[in-house]
This record gives sequence, C-alpha cells and structure tokens, in this order.
Amino acid sequence: MLGKFYRPPFVGIIAFVTVIMAQPLGHSLFVLLKGVLGSPDEASFTASFLCGLVGFVLVWIGLKKQETAATWLGFVGAILIWTGWFEYTWEFFAHLLNVQPLYTATGEMAMSPGLQIIQASGIIMIAVTVLLYFNRDTRCTAFKWLHRNAHMDPGKAAPGKDRDYARITALETIFVIWFIYVVNLTLYDERILGIEHPVTYGVFFGFLVWAIYLNTRLIKYARMAPAVRYAIPTTIITWLDIEVLSRWGILKEFWLMPAEYAMEMGLVVAAFIIAGIAIYLTPERGEENAP
Repeated sequence: MLGKFYRPPFVGIIAFVTVIMAQPLGHSLFVLLKGVLGSPDEASFTASFLCGLVGFVLVWIGLKKQETAATWLGFVGAILIWTGWFEYTWEFFAHLLNVQPLYTATGEMAMSPGLQIIQASGIIMIAVTVLLYFNRDTRCTAFKWLHRNAHMDPGKAAPGKDRDYARITALETIFVIWFIYVVNLTLYDERILGIEHPVTYGVFFGFLVWAIYLNTRLIKYARMAPAVRYAIPTTIITWLDIEVLSRWGILKEFWLMPAEYAMEMGLVVAAFIIAGIAIYLTPERGEENAP
C-alpha cells in the first residue's frame, strides 16, 4: 500500500514538501542561534560552529550511503552548514565590523548588517559558480544547456565514475541558497532597485512562472533521489516569491518568530519529519521509470 506513494505524482509532492519545509526551519534555526544566545559572542559562535559541524558529519556519512539516503543527508547537512558556518559567520563579522542596518525611506529596516555582508559576497559566488560551470562532469541541466547553446562545451564527461551524491547535493544546495539570497537582497536594496521597483514586480512574476514550470516537471519524477535534487532549486526559486510577498505585507514570516508561533512551527517540523522519513526509507530498487 505504501508503495503507491513511491510513484508520480506523489514522489515529486513528497520531495517538494520536505525541501520547502526546510526553508522556514533554516530561518528559525538561525533566529534561535542569534536570538536565544544573544548577539554574536563566544557562546553563540560555538553553537553555530557545532551546527555547521553536524552538517559536515551528515554529508560525510552520506558518502557511504546509497543514492536516496545520500541525497537526503547531503541536503540536511547543507542546511546546517549554511546556517551555522555561512549565514552566522556573515552575521558575526557584520557585528565585529560594526556594519549598520540599511533602512528604507519610510524608516523600516530593509537589510540587517549580516544580510549586507551576504550581498557583498555576491561577486565571490559568481566567480566560484563560473569555475563550477567549467566542470565537464557536471549533470546540472542548466549548465549542460549553456554548454550546448553557448558553444562552450568543456568536453565529454569522464565515464565509469560513481557520483558522491551527498557531497554534490550539499554543494548544489548551498549555491542555490546563496544565489537566491543575492537576488533577494538586490531586490530589497533601494540603492539598486527596492521592493516596489517595477523590476522587482517583473522578477516576482518571472520566478512565479519559472516555479510553476519546474513543479510541472517535478511531479513527473518516479525516483525519489533525483526528485529531491530537482526539488531543491524548484522550492528555493518558489521561496523567493514567498519572501517578496512577505515584504509586500501579504504574508507573515512567522518562521522568524518561532517562539511566538510555536504551533505553526510545530506543524512545519512535523511535515518536515514525516516527509523526510518517507524520503529516507524510499526503496532503492524499482525506480527505473525516472524521466
């Protein structure tokens, strides 16, 4: 009976629910590291370091797992690495360097000091992404499309090599999150665009169409592991529009106030755990019908 859920469209739906639930959980984890432990100090820095370290351990464990479990461990590990070592480190140095918040014309805070440091890292992200684009062994659909259509084919992929799904998933997750952060912050910054700028509206609807298209492909997946990897950019692209809607005052970011919205966050945690268990226990065999 449970086997019926391991076929389209349920495979894609389970993958989507799990990955998109991880977005508010990651935000809440950062808020707890920052808020409960106070401003960046020795205790909070130690906690964030351990958070990221757990993420690396999960990715390491995933190196020796089969594809589905490896993908799942790589994704969860990446969320912990991003929150503990990336996001909190930027927050720490923003505090250390006394970076001031950026306010809108109406006096509302548009970007915290930590977010401004993330924005400044955008060029670094682009540079490293270009180096990843040069990888001839990539299976990234977007990169392969660019290789063909931009006439910049780096060569044939090396045959006969097993893929490190945990490491690949973790790396791709971190870069997709990083990319969306930089895009979001560019939209929010009134020195560049601003949340009410016409380009922001264009990006919102463009990402909405993009997310719908990706989801129509996602629900066709019959194998859980590639569905989860496809769900990562799909849900994070969807999440950009959720963030913009919250900036427009249409949605409330309750995940940034986990203590005040304990029941809502409890539902998010429950959905994440249930869907995550379904992913982790997916049988490796009998999944030959993937698109």
